[in-house]
Amino acid sequence: SAGTMTEPPPPNRAGRASALWRRLAQAHPGFGNPARFFGADQISDSRWVIFTVTTTGAEFIEQLSKLTNSEPGLGGLVTLKDSSWLLTLTIFHQPEVIGQPSGTYLWWGYSLYPERTGDFIKKPMNACTGAEILEETLRHLRFDQLLDRVMADSICVPCDLPYVNNIWLPRRSTDRPPVVPQGATNLGLIGQYVELPREIAFTIEYSARGAWEAIRLLLKRGPAPPPVYQGQDDPKALLATLRVFLGL
Repeated sequence: SAGTMTEPPPPNRAGRASALWRRLAQAHPGFGNPARFFGADQISDSRWVIFTVTTTGAEFIEQLSKLTNSEPGLGGLVTLKDSSWLLTLTIFHQPEVIGQPSGTYLWWGYSLYPERTGDFIKKPMNACTGAEILEETLRHLRFDQLLDRVMADSICVPCDLPYVNNIWLPRRSTDRPPVVPQGATNLGLIGQYVELPREIAFTIEYSARGAWEAIRLLLKRGPAPPPVYQGQDDPKALLATLRVFLGL
């Protein structure tokens, strides 16, 4: 859910996809355990709050470039390690989007601990307005001399993502359903919440592999997906890793 400069993100409602999964799991145990990923008690371990800032002044971009010694689009993420929210910022190459007006700049940030109380704004990040999040960020950067101008020239839109990390939560092997549940003859499951042994969730490959496997199992034809690459067993990959550690 998204907020505004003057309103925090509203409380999130359960999505229709997770509601469908719950109904399926209640009807048949072969559909896994959606509560492991979408239960209310999982939010504190999976929540992020992200924010996008649109500004018509170049001062913030220029000052952050001086601070990091990198131009927009050429540097990596900037993590404010002393922030209670553990804020991270990034500025992509400008213009970032098609039709972005000249003199308008975009930058983006997120927090890994949004339920903690802020250091300057004394409330959790997920309860903050866009203006409050922007102020907290500027004060951590010690851009106090720019604060009023940047606040006046910027729009900060916060977005609460309570389940964004849930695909990496601890789980049992039965919490994710197989691509084709036991006994199913005309139903295949795809996406990031099906069980694919040895594959890593969050990737496009994960979704593609699941769809490939569903087609093969349901139609009983076609080749199996290629084996999952195991870099820890690849001598070339191990040698390359060793070279990095040794600085060669």
